[in-house]
Amino acid sequence: MQLPPRVELPPEAQSPQEAPAPPEPTGKSWYVSPKGSDGGKGTLDSPLRTISRAVALASPGDAIRVLPGVYAEQLLLSSRGTSADAILLRGEGSPRPRLVPGDRTRSTLVHVQGRWRVENLELDVDGAPMIAIAFETGSSHAALADSELHGGTGGAGVLVEGGQDITLQNNTIHHFIRSGEDSHGVAVVGPSRNIILRDNDIHHNSGDSIQCQEGSAPADTVLIEDNKLHEEGENGVDIKRCRNITVRYNVLSDFPNTSVRAPGSSAGEAVVIHDAAQGVAIQGNTILRAGRGVSVVDTPAENLWVEANVIEDIRNFPEGNGQGIRIASAKNVVVADNRIVGTASYGLMLAADGQLVTGLTVRNNALQGGSQPLLLRLGRDSFHPGIILQENHYLHGGVLKADGVQDKLTGINAGYRVEFSGEQLPLSSPEKLDVWRQVLQVDQGSGLLQ
Repeated sequence: MQLPPRVELPPEAQSPQEAPAPPEPTGKSWYVSPKGSDGGKGTLDSPLRTISRAVALASPGDAIRVLPGVYAEQLLLSSRGTSADAILLRGEGSPRPRLVPGDRTRSTLVHVQGRWRVENLELDVDGAPMIAIAFETGSSHAALADSELHGGTGGAGVLVEGGQDITLQNNTIHHFIRSGEDSHGVAVVGPSRNIILRDNDIHHNSGDSIQCQEGSAPADTVLIEDNKLHEEGENGVDIKRCRNITVRYNVLSDFPNTSVRAPGSSAGEAVVIHDAAQGVAIQGNTILRAGRGVSVVDTPAENLWVEANVIEDIRNFPEGNGQGIRIASAKNVVVADNRIVGTASYGLMLAADGQLVTGLTVRNNALQGGSQPLLLRLGRDSFHPGIILQENHYLHGGVLKADGVQDKLTGINAGYRVEFSGEQLPLSSPEKLDVWRQVLQVDQGSGLLQ
């Protein structure tokens, strides 16, 4: 079976409005070198010694060009006005210039509070309890690109809290680790809005690759696209109380990573949606080797699309997991066109946690089982009123389970009781799938995969 094609966002979902790439600076270039002096002119022949001095001197439209070396300082990239041109802070040459803490008691290595583009730097937090870079209230049309961030023991590598129109692209973010606690690769906190995370490699952190959470208001309109998210102590993408989030075309793998955090703090989910998140699209991702693939749990999330994902090798680790897609509590959910292979538990677990799922549509998914041929578990009727379950494709010999099916069989042809072993139905023939359809009145148009 081929990978599902990429699909377009449903019209109800939103993505950030992308501004055109900013032009190269037309203002003055300020050069910084470990061999320079802050009394210098800031030219290539007479560079400054510290980045902080260049930051103080730069005007909108200027460029700060940092030559290779190690710089021990903290930076405050302040606002020059909401309509001012961005200032470029770029590492020049190879290896990248390395910024390390000058004062390890500070909370953050780089504060961004205005329109700044930060490119081609190494932000080495060097074991300090600090965030590498924070896009704070006032940061707007700002970016971090082509950089490496690592080595912190604070709450995250990158914090976006109150920033708007922020882009994180083509960065490597790794080894932000707090013993027994969360340290996320990227934390997006409301009221941040219009945030793009694209082409980043985020791994080996003690929390999630990316967490989206509410602050003074929900974060709104976040695009997570074409990233590699892997080997985290907890989850890949954790979405809680955020709005209009799109997660598409990413590769997410190897959760949880017990080398960076002891097991037990999470289910090791590639994507988890909870705490009343709204308007979330999970599309076209490849998910490998996780405790769960996609989970929708806890306080009901609303208006969700889980479409065209490939989910493989979902493990029963931590114990009690192993589901490909688990919809426990939600409103208005579409689960469509997914391929789910090699799950330790059910490929699809739908409204089977004793909580209500309303407006659930499940169609055209291919379920191929794993070490146990468990394909789908459907909760009791009262937990999924009005479910639309149709045109799915089940592995021949796999097992479907319907909670409470014995109640349905009362007064029905006694032969159906024999077909269901307890509440499970092995699909040993097309006729068995006919029994499932006739008893449960679902899955019209579904068939078996050989």
